[in-house]
Amino acid sequence: MKPVRFWIGTVLVVFGLLGVLDAVGVVDAWDTAASWWPVAVIGLGVVGAVAQGHLSPGPGVVVVIGVVLLADTLDLTRGSLLWPALLLFFGGGVLLGLRRHRTNDHRDTGATPVALFGGTTVRNRSEHLTRAEVSAIFGGATLDLRDAHVDREADVDAFALFGGIEVLVPRGWRVSLGGLPVFGGYDDNTDDGPVDPDAPLVRVNVTAVFGGVDVRNDPK
Repeated sequence: MKPVRFWIGTVLVVFGLLGVLDAVGVVDAWDTAASWWPVAVIGLGVVGAVAQGHLSPGPGVVVVIGVVLLADTLDLTRGSLLWPALLLFFGGGVLLGLRRHRTNDHRDTGATPVALFGGTTVRNRSEHLTRAEVSAIFGGATLDLRDAHVDREADVDAFALFGGIEVLVPRGWRVSLGGLPVFGGYDDNTDDGPVDPDAPLVRVNVTAVFGGVDVRNDPK
């Protein structure tokens, strides 16, 4: 995800230059930076969505967090928006999780498990898998694709916020792993053996905010 790396690098360079200019007395930059720094968070979410090619939950949450932080730093409200935003976010996550779990019974529907302050495991048995989503928010989630069939390619959106995700894929599948780690990470722990260049390809797009995503062939 080169656009994400470019954005993060650009933000760091800009803040570094502002710090140098402020230190040598050229400009008084820190007051402005202290008020507008959440724009960097908003931009990170937008760039993440653009890099993935579609709007997935992870970048959307990053944008929302950035907007809430910006409203607080600019004193646009009478009180803090942080706790109301967190309540709305977690409440929406619960409702979204209920809706998503109802669709998991359909064989040809991509599994979209949501782990919220707990754990969940979903086995996807789609006959023509093209897309799946999995989210872990202060919890752990396992998306098992070993019984699914991919005609050519499939995309998996994995969002870990203070949580961990395990994506299980069959041996012989090709795996393309990338994403947006924000104080988090992701690992491809699938077998290192030779893979048929015409084998099904699964692209795992990760957003890991203080969390982690692990792609492997067998559960731990």
